[in-house]
This record gives sequence, C-alpha cells and structure tokens, in this order.
Amino acid sequence: MSFLNPIALWGLLAISIPILIHLWNGKRGQTVAWAAMDFLSTVESRVSKGFNLENWLVLILRILLLVLLVFLLAQLTVLSGSGQKEKKVAHVIYGDQPLWEEFRFEIQQALERDESVILAGNPLSNITTLESLFESEWNTNSQLQTTLDKLPRGLDSLVFYVPNSASELTSRYFSLPVSPTIQLSQVAPVSKSILIKTQSTQNFKINETGVLDSVATEGGDMAEYDLSEDIQVWVQNSELEKEFIQAALESISEVYGIRFQFTDQMDSASLVFSNERLPKMESEKLYFVSNVITDSESSNQIILPDSLTFTDSELIRNGQLPEFIIENFLAHQGIVPKSSPLEISQLESRFLVKPAGREAGQANPNEWLFLLFLGTIGIERFFAMKQGI
Repeated sequence: MSFLNPIALWGLLAISIPILIHLWNGKRGQTVAWAAMDFLSTVESRVSKGFNLENWLVLILRILLLVLLVFLLAQLTVLSGSGQKEKKVAHVIYGDQPLWEEFRFEIQQALERDESVILAGNPLSNITTLESLFESEWNTNSQLQTTLDKLPRGLDSLVFYVPNSASELTSRYFSLPVSPTIQLSQVAPVSKSILIKTQSTQNFKINETGVLDSVATEGGDMAEYDLSEDIQVWVQNSELEKEFIQAALESISEVYGIRFQFTDQMDSASLVFSNERLPKMESEKLYFVSNVITDSESSNQIILPDSLTFTDSELIRNGQLPEFIIENFLAHQGIVPKSSPLEISQLESRFLVKPAGREAGQANPNEWLFLLFLGTIGIERFFAMKQGI
C-alpha cells in the first residue's frame, strides 16, 4: 500500500478535533426537559452527563469520515503481489539494417536487461538476440500502427528507433499507450534521381535531395515512371468538398502536367475521395477518406479527420491540399516524392498518447473509498439528527 500524495497524511492529526468536541460536550452536560419535570423538587432535579452508545457511534463515524477524507486526498494505491512493480520497457525498431547497425549497442544493452525488443512488421518479430535481428527480413511495407496496436499491455516506457526520413512514416499520426523516447537516426536520407514522364512538355524527377523538380530533358521514353495518361478520379463527397478537391487536382495538373478525369464509376477510378468508410477497398486504388476519426487500416487509405472545406480543413486553409494529394499519390505508385530529414520535435507531434485501461495487477481503491465516504456521511447524519447533536 502506498500514497501518491503522502503529505496529505498530516491531515490525520485532525482526528483529535471530534474527540475533543465530544469530550467537551460530555463534560458540560445537557439539560433535557420532560413533561413532569415541573412537579419534581429541586433536589430531585439532576443534570444527566456522559455519553450513551449512540454518542460513541457518532464519534467513531466522524473519525472514520476524517480518515477516509485524508486517504482520498493522499490518493491511496495498492499494488498486488510483493508490492514492487517491475518496469516494463519495450524497444520498437522501424527500419532496415543500416538502422540496426547504428543502434547496435543500444539494442544489445536492452536485450541484456531482458527488455522487450520488437522489429516492426505484420506480424511483428520479437527479437531475443542480436544475431536473430540481423537474420530477420525487413518488410518495407510494414504498418507502424499495426505494430503499435500489438505492443504488450501495461508498458511503462517505450523506445522507438526510426530512420531520419519523412517518407518512412506513411501516416500523419500514430496512437501509443505511452509517450515514446525517440532514437532518431543521424544518417541523412539519400534519394536517387528518378525520372517521371507526364503530359507536360517537361519531365520531372526526384533529385538527390528527394524533391520533385521539373527538368528539361529529351527522350521521355527513358523515364522510369510514366504518368502521361489521364488518372480516373471518383468523388463521393459533398458538392462543396468536391469544389476544393477539383481545384487541388487542377493545380497539380497545371504544375506537374498530371491530368485527372472525373468518372461516375468507382470501379474504373484510380483515385477515390469519400467522406465515409467504404465497405470494400482495392489495393491498386488510393483512397482519401475525410471527416472520419479513426486509424488507417491499410497503406492505400489516407484518413483525414476533418471535412475538406475551408472552415474545417487546415490543409485547405494553408493551401497544402494539392501537395498532400500528390505526395500520397506518388508514394502509392512506388515513387517517393520527398525524403527530407526529420527532427525529433516533428516526430513527437505525430505520436498521440492514448492510455490503455488499468492494468490487472494494480488496484485503485479510491472509487470505493469515495463511495464509503458518502455512505458514512449518511449514517453519521442519521445518528446525529436522532440525538440532536
């Protein structure tokens, strides 16, 4: 048994207050008038002093009220077993072999301390030795949120190893049971030059810094990716949202020469916009689902918690919707449009702590203490009013 606020235990000294009050009232005595009192002589009239049984019950109940109140303020906590709770720490590795090499020493120390080491993936891999880690195979399509959802319950600490590349984290936000300690790779991302053919007179490439730039080059047939055909788009959103989506796609066409064509048939579309969950999703399509607050279930489903309107969407207010659409579309096509370095502050803002339920091994008796406190008040008032004290 322990207390989160032990200084409040000094309040137990207040127990002496009801005891002193009861002793003073008992010493002073109390005149009780009754019907035939006027017919008694002065000698026969006596003052009754002392406590009866119900007086003592009221005293005990008032002392109990003070004890319960102090315990509630001190936040009583009871640990099961020996009372010593061993801290549970998990290490999540989200990256391939260069990341393992960089944090080799930290991972080895975690294994020696018998802490859980997990290689992200679906299914995730529990690492028991450093050798087994380097024998593992990294799945580049690993969904980080899927791994985080399968972490052991009751974690006290989470260490997260991640490459220094914005393109590695496909979702904007991730939910965790505890706030993570982030180990960010110091190796800056390097992207090879990738040539992309569009309907524009110029081709585009992802240069060595990972930025999508226009480039004047001949021989467009040598491009590694061909986006010169019209991309079919199906929109299920409201008319107001559709206007903003259409404006964003027109902006992409004007800058990059990637043309979009709206269709009434979702089966023929490569790009799907909707403001509600769709019952069936195809892996070759990219889905933008707005006005839905939930975690993304697959890599080709982009969740936007707000409606795509100027009032609700920060992407639209900041003029970032075209950039957001093209980045996710190119990533879905296997083209990484941007691989910029990350900062720990950027990463921390993308992790949302969602506390898990109370662990089975730990009891919190404060709810029961509060109910007992209320019940004791009722009983004390009943006896006090009955005795007129």
